[in-house]
Amino acid sequence: MGKSIIIRVDESLRQTLERIRKEVADDMKRTYGIGEITIDGTLASQVLAAKMRGQRFLNFKIDKVGLNKGILKLL
Repeated sequence: MGKSIIIRVDESLRQTLERIRKEVADDMKRTYGIGEITIDGTLASQVLAAKMRGQRFLNFKIDKVGLNKGILKLL
């Protein structure tokens, strides 16, 4: 995983990253039948970077923290 840094970004990039975060969360909820999933702050930017590099498949891990809750991590 990469390190986290604080930068200033255009509002459109922030909205794009938020949309990616929501799409990934909805897809994982639907695929694995999880009611609530938490996505760490940098995961959306990692997904965007992988898409820009042409990577088609991403390895995820879901850490269960409750009966119907989990935390999504990129491997």
